[in-house]
Amino acid sequence: MAGNVKAIRVGANSSKNKDLFDSTAHLKNTQTDELVIALCGPIGSPHHIVADILKKRLENQFGYDECKVLRLSNYIKEHSDHDYDKDDRSEFEITKQYIKDGDDLREQYGCGVLAELAISDISYEREAHRSKSGDQGHKPRRYCHIIDSVKNQEELDVLRLVYGDMLYFIGVFSPLSVREKNLERKGQGMNLGEIHSLIDQDSGEEFEHGQTVRDTFPQSDLFLRIDKPTEAQIEKKIGRFLELMLGAKIHTPTTAETAMYLADTAASNSACLSRQVGASITDHEGEVLAVGWNDVPKPFGGLYMADLENDPISERDHRCWNKEGGGACSNDEQKLSFADHLIKDVLKFVEKGREEEVKGLLLKNPKLRGLIEFSRSVHAEMHAIINAGHSAGSRIKGGKLYCTTYPCHSCARHIVAAGISEVYYIEPYRKSLATKLHDDAITEDEKDLNKVRIIPFEGVAPSRYSAIFRVKPDSRKVDGKIHQVDINRIKPKLSRSIEAMPTLESIVVKGLKEKQLIPSEED
Repeated sequence: MAGNVKAIRVGANSSKNKDLFDSTAHLKNTQTDELVIALCGPIGSPHHIVADILKKRLENQFGYDECKVLRLSNYIKEHSDHDYDKDDRSEFEITKQYIKDGDDLREQYGCGVLAELAISDISYEREAHRSKSGDQGHKPRRYCHIIDSVKNQEELDVLRLVYGDMLYFIGVFSPLSVREKNLERKGQGMNLGEIHSLIDQDSGEEFEHGQTVRDTFPQSDLFLRIDKPTEAQIEKKIGRFLELMLGAKIHTPTTAETAMYLADTAASNSACLSRQVGASITDHEGEVLAVGWNDVPKPFGGLYMADLENDPISERDHRCWNKEGGGACSNDEQKLSFADHLIKDVLKFVEKGREEEVKGLLLKNPKLRGLIEFSRSVHAEMHAIINAGHSAGSRIKGGKLYCTTYPCHSCARHIVAAGISEVYYIEPYRKSLATKLHDDAITEDEKDLNKVRIIPFEGVAPSRYSAIFRVKPDSRKVDGKIHQVDINRIKPKLSRSIEAMPTLESIVVKGLKEKQLIPSEED
């Protein structure tokens, strides 16, 4: 044979082969029961209560040795020059101070710095346990860290890069009226203006290092809606999630979870240059009638799709990405053309020397940039309504629409006219004027049953649907009977090798030491 590799005869020295190192078995044994759960929620949502209940359930019901809650606000307090312990201002002013100091930390040390500090504590705690137990390696253990709460995209990014699938990201939300009451109660008389000021600042600031909950929240693995100030509701919902995550009980998807998963899957068909959106429609009993996505319509019905058999080189695919001229977005082209005409007229009345300044302001105007009327694509909601009309007719009336993105004002009128009763969404859409233009017919108030309600989605996110609900063949039964699991020893469905984490965590720790946010070995 070439080189120094010796031929191995199958079956040779079979008795000795039994004593050889079994790499597969060793790798399986490195899979850890450790969990990292990160919470995210708009200000006023009860994510602190969710964190405490997660800790209690994992320790008392599922045999976790310990669950530690890491509150990111404590890192702000620790690294701020402000003395919070002696601050006797109102709760509103103290909360604003926390937000400001958090923003300053992100601006100085990077947008993911608070999550990096949490990673450092997780790494330090594991090393301390290893030293105390005398473990020479990284022995898997039953431990959970709960991070309360993520407010920024980069915080989520660094957590997912380090912990991968073993990180569970939970979005906790309450209706606006409930959050207002929670903040008023916490703030001991905080007025409505102050409350809304905090809500706006928390949801999505204009500078990159600020809190961006509105954009980060939709990436959750699970969405928890808490509309009652009772722990019983939270206990029930968290119990289902933990049983799903650990495979402790047989749970199947809700009709809403399946409908949103199908909507998310449909979005994959879209080649729109702006964003991929998917929608599904159910009848009033929850049966899915049709799905739709956003893309360019083709002659005589339907949308353009890939056709490898009849059109392998896309000669008959006339979507924007494949059009002559470099694949430009028609909406952007028309907006720029409209802006040019507007600017030419306006500049006639602008003093000489300020033309470029005025032109720049007009092009940056959010109202102009928010125009959506010039797209060639049929929107996902419209496509789903058309498809449901073909296949199910009047069964649309009274049904529900599930969409990956909040519906725009253009789709809103079709949703109302089709007789749909409720709309559920995951991603926000700032450009939408749906409730402003159709306030007689559409509402975001969940209690208003006299209008079409637009409501945030609750349940397992489409991104985790298959991983959570799929099980291995014959894993549910033994000898023809349901498999009884030991909930004190059951492993998470999605786990990771303990060998990988310390290396990744050490990269984060090294960066924090260089920033002098944690002491180095020399200090």
